[in-house]
Amino acid sequence: MPAPAAVRRASPDEIADWDARILANPDGGHMVQSSAFAETKRIDGLEPVFLVIDAPTADGTERIHVLALEGRVSLGRYWYVPMGPTATEMGAVVEGLRAFARQQPGLLVVKIEPHLERSDARIAELRALGLEQSRDMQVMTHTVVLDLAQGEEALFASFSQMIRRQVRGAVKKGYRVERPEATQETFDRMHAMMLTVQGGKGMAGMRERAYYDRFWSAFAEAGTGRFYFGYDDDGDEPQAGIFVTTAGRTAVYKDGGSRPDRKINGGSALLLWTAMQDCIEEGALAFDLAGTPPSDRADDETHPFYGLAQFKLRFGPITDFLPSFDLVLHPLRHRLWERVVRRVEWRIRKGPDTLR
Repeated sequence: MPAPAAVRRASPDEIADWDARILANPDGGHMVQSSAFAETKRIDGLEPVFLVIDAPTADGTERIHVLALEGRVSLGRYWYVPMGPTATEMGAVVEGLRAFARQQPGLLVVKIEPHLERSDARIAELRALGLEQSRDMQVMTHTVVLDLAQGEEALFASFSQMIRRQVRGAVKKGYRVERPEATQETFDRMHAMMLTVQGGKGMAGMRERAYYDRFWSAFAEAGTGRFYFGYDDDGDEPQAGIFVTTAGRTAVYKDGGSRPDRKINGGSALLLWTAMQDCIEEGALAFDLAGTPPSDRADDETHPFYGLAQFKLRFGPITDFLPSFDLVLHPLRHRLWERVVRRVEWRIRKGPDTLR
């Protein structure tokens, strides 16, 4: 195994330029590693910790800019690293992170989730490094990821015949796509369309309204998020809408909604295709449709994402990424938390359960 990676806190200058720096990460950066995501998660009581890891490789050193979200529970503090860190040599990164984390007073555990495709071999490798396998944290652990690097023509040809037909039909019938400004009126319209799912309840796992306003504002202000609204008539009310993030090399279809009544079919497909075309032009390498069942449950109608996945799977296949892993620093306290305290504490004090 190579020498442990060097880990340090990012400097103020590095933090100020964070979104540009994650582009150079081995995985190209992602929405959940961005400055806007860090700002959004403050609503959950999670404080950002910006880290820089210099990891040895066979050819030298690779630098990884890592966002950790710090939370507090009764037994100590914890860090959660969403969809990271991802490195060529994970052993060096884990050892370096372990040494650095042990120097942080009161830190109980570091939860990591390298953004690598899931395999038994990779899971075994991380367990052999002393990590404890945990649960899937992000909806994007199982998702459809489209390769934008192949270009518009090849990408469009890879879609199902139904999606291609819907896009062409919507264009031919005059379905109109606009990119509205991130105003309160836009937020209101977007949220109203999101609530049309499941008889006005919204899709499974929807957060409170304030979270979406904070999320959309943070990404729009950072220049790493935008809305697309679709119109099937000459009126001012959109028929469908999506919010797409562009932080890192992977764009993400974060939120979507539509009115059930429509005059033109295929609007949702055209919205996504328009967003993908814009992202290709801007140099993005991938487009994440953000959430499906695991590939082995794609046909399970009881899964909360089954319905949404039927649409997304017409764009491409499911990719399963690694679950999260716990780098435990205080085994006794961690076991006490897992077996006894957690269940009691979360009943008393609601919060983001990123430590279970």
